[in-house]
Parts: sequence; structure tokens; C-alpha cells
Amino acid sequence: MTHAVTTEGPTTQQRDQALSAAIEPAFDDTRQMAFLGRQPILDRHQQLIGYELLYRADGTATGAAFEDAVHASLVVIASLLNEIGTEQVLGGKVGFVNVAARSVTEHSPLSLLDARHTVLEFGGDVQLDEAALQRLAQLRKDGFGVAVTVDSPAALRTPIFALASHAKVDLQRIAPAQLPLVAKLLTAMGGRRVLVAEKVESREQAQHCLELGFDCLQGYYFARPETLSARRLEPGKAAVLQAIRLLLRNADVVDVDNALKRDVALSVKLLRYMNSAGMGLSARIDSLKQAISMLGYNKLARWLTLLLATADSRDPTAQVLARTAITRGRLIELLGEGRFDVAQRDNLFIAGTFSLLPAMLMVPMAQAISDLDLPPMVAEALLERTGALAPYLELAEACENPTLSGVAALCKALDLTPKSLNLAQMQAIDWVQQLGI
Repeated sequence: MTHAVTTEGPTTQQRDQALSAAIEPAFDDTRQMAFLGRQPILDRHQQLIGYELLYRADGTATGAAFEDAVHASLVVIASLLNEIGTEQVLGGKVGFVNVAARSVTEHSPLSLLDARHTVLEFGGDVQLDEAALQRLAQLRKDGFGVAVTVDSPAALRTPIFALASHAKVDLQRIAPAQLPLVAKLLTAMGGRRVLVAEKVESREQAQHCLELGFDCLQGYYFARPETLSARRLEPGKAAVLQAIRLLLRNADVVDVDNALKRDVALSVKLLRYMNSAGMGLSARIDSLKQAISMLGYNKLARWLTLLLATADSRDPTAQVLARTAITRGRLIELLGEGRFDVAQRDNLFIAGTFSLLPAMLMVPMAQAISDLDLPPMVAEALLERTGALAPYLELAEACENPTLSGVAALCKALDLTPKSLNLAQMQAIDWVQQLGI
């Protein structure tokens, strides 16, 4: 008697179901959308003066729930500049952008915003070190506003409050009996500040605040936050990384122009950003070369870094991968100083950064770099793990392993001391933090 042979593998139906489950997220429309919340801020005559801009994970979210305040700030800025657009969001009014303390660095994307129409908003308990305070003072000189939330009288004595152009008093944190005292302290302090009462929920609260001398009001009594959305136009990570690489090596503008042209989404985003109302340009920018020349390499690099850090922002692993990739590239570059010439050191950065492309793009390495025309020494390090760059790449990866397996042997092979490796790691991490990722 012949018995049918059964296998433990999936049936055709099971394979089809698995395939459908795998590709379904690609057709999930919400993953292709950018979302941004905004709540109006009114003056004493109930005329609109601006909006507080709020992080929204999706179109149904009613609160700004997030785990990483820096990433939430980046997503808000990216949605404003690149996805929805400043004119549609602000309509010529002022945008209050919540900023995390770690975002106040020289290389952060805050400088991409229009200073004339931007107020950087900080919580009352924010702690800034001396370098961040100096950077914030420079942003104030550049024309940015600074709002500090007042949730207790102690907030008036913080170093950041001395830089504030706006004081936002949280009515849910300040007891009604304390409010007159806080208002009196604010109006008596040196330096005129715009006083904003936030979380106003009744007519009586609004009237009381006006009587106490508040200039502006914000809260549910006037309007609940609304969520704006726009379809995301997602550039390829490889194209963004390639452009960053060229800018870091101060490549010719023709090479940068060609790199940007290779990704339609990247080209469209850059021209959209340059022609936004916030840029305040008198003539329309019609070419990428014009955009590159007008923006400059430093500012363009920050804009590209913002794209990279907020790409696939609904995927919680995307930002981690971007940060790890750039940190790895910078570490390898630092380790190679004095051992390679300038062009080859640039190749070290590429090898380290691009080594995570398969995880970013979810494709094999050969496919990930197939159209990048990488230098041979980079390609062999990535594809075959051979050549002069391979040991440095292996060492960077070993440093990311909690067990540090193989680190000592690789350091010995490369004639690197533990001290020099630790220093390079700290410098790489600090450099990436300054980029605002």
C-alpha cells in the first residue's frame, strides 16, 4: 500500500498567506503619510498669531505620545519643511516648535527653520549646559523666538528663562490662587516677554488671564488641536547617504548635483523646501544646482541628515539604524586617520556607513550597492570583507557587540591601543549627537 508523503513545509495556501502578510505593510496607506498636529494661539483680541506644532504618530492620535523627544522634534520639523509645507501649516503665522534639550547643538536642523516665523519652545524643567545656552543665545540673535513653559515660580529663575522672548504659563500646573502672583512676577521682570496662557478651558479662565495682563491665549476653550497630513515622498536612504558623503568630502557641485538627481523624491523635496515661503527667496529656484549654491554645503548636509533621521519615522528601528550607521562610519574614519590619505579616509566613512544598508533597505548587500558605483576598496570590504578597509569595519562591528568579542585581537592586528579606540568611540558618538540624530 502506497502512502502519500507529507512534508513539514508550508502548503501553497500558507505560503500565499505569509506572502500577503509580508507585503501588506507596503500597501498600508498610513505608512506613506506624514502627520502634524497644530493648536492655534490667539492674541488679546482673539486674532490668530500662530500655532503650537505637535508630534502625531498617525491621523487618529489625539496626544503627542513618543519615547524619544529628540526624534519627535525632528519629525515635527521634517513634516513642516519637507512633507506638508510651511505655508500650508502656518499660512504666514508663527510656529511654536517644541525642542528637546539635546537638539540645541551647532549641527542641529533648527537653523533650517525660518527664524522670523519660529519660536523654539522648551519645557519649564529643561536643563541646558553652557554650550547649549550659548547656542540658544546665538539663535536668539539670529531672530528666533524662545518660549519657556512656566509651571511653577521656580521656572523664572532658570538660566534659559533669561533668553526667553515668550513665557507660556500652564494653567493646569499653576494653582488659580498662585496665578496672580506669577503674572505679577512676569510683568515686573526685566526684559519684555510675550505672556501666553496655555490650556485655557473656559471663558472665565480666559477673561481672568486677560485681566492679569496676558498677551495671548491657547487652549481647548478656543480650539482643540487639529491633525494635518500629507503623503510622504520618501527618498532612498542610499541616495541620501551618497549625497552626505559627497558633501563631507567637499566634492564638486556637479558631483553633488548628479547625486541628488539620481533620486526623484530627493530632488523634489529639495526644490520644494527651497521654494517654500519660509525661505523668503525673491526668485523661484528651478534647478538643483541653484538650490545647492543658495543653501550651501553645511546647511544642505543638515537638511539631508534630517531626512535620514526621520525616514520611515513610523518604524521604531529606522532612527536607530541611521544613528548606528553614521556612528560606525565616523568611528572607522577616525581610526584610519594618519594611516590613509584623505580620499581613502573618506572611503572608510563610506564603508562603515553603508555596511548597514542591507538592514535599512531590507535587501542583500549586493543589491543595496549595485547602482552606487562605489570605489573598489569599499565594494570589496562590503561584499567580501577583504582588503585594507575590512579589519576596521570588523573592529567597529565588534565594538557594537555587548560581549566585545574579538575587539582585543583586532586592535592588536591594527596596532591600536585600547585608549585610542575608546577616544575614537567617544569622538564618533559626540559627532553624531552634534548632527542632531
